[in-house]
Amino acid sequence: MRRTPEEARTLALASARRLLLAEGPDAITLQSVANDLGMSHTNLIHHFGSAAELQSELMRQMVSELTTTIESAVMRLRAGKGEVKDFVDIVFDAFDRGGAGRLAAWMALTGESMHLAPIGEVVRDYIDSVERGADGEGAAAAIHERVTSATLFVTVAALGDAIIGNELRKMVGREREAVRKLMGALLPAVLAAQPNGSGHS
Repeated sequence: MRRTPEEARTLALASARRLLLAEGPDAITLQSVANDLGMSHTNLIHHFGSAAELQSELMRQMVSELTTTIESAVMRLRAGKGEVKDFVDIVFDAFDRGGAGRLAAWMALTGESMHLAPIGEVVRDYIDSVERGADGEGAAAAIHERVTSATLFVTVAALGDAIIGNELRKMVGREREAVRKLMGALLPAVLAAQPNGSGHS
């Protein structure tokens, strides 16, 4: 079957995501994706160059989708139509059920962290868009500190929960949603905090 380059890339990324969710990051190889799609290994090399580039592009796609969803959640919060809990759930779901946490951790631990660079681009775009939407709500530096603090706070928690959350919760006898509930309770304080410890939350 002849496919356009764009079709081949789209199908390969969809296959890589299925393999990630079903078998974990180790399953994302050019050969396994080629076998899944009935394509040649050489064909995939032409489109991606290497398995690492395929993994990086998959992460970029997943984070881009996450960013779009988060932006929508932030807009709903500003309009009074959503809750902080919704925002936290979106991020945690992407890293856990969406598989982004396992893929990011695997790439970092195998020395392939340079391929996580696309995430930085997407996150910076997201932060910029939130800060632009906050014009007139305070000094630019204060807005930047609050937005980046909230981003770090929720993202690191979601990543850790996706990787080792199940084991930790069993150790301390807590329910599956324990970390999400903590984030939902603490995030408003992070967003309201004054920069550099000045003032009160």
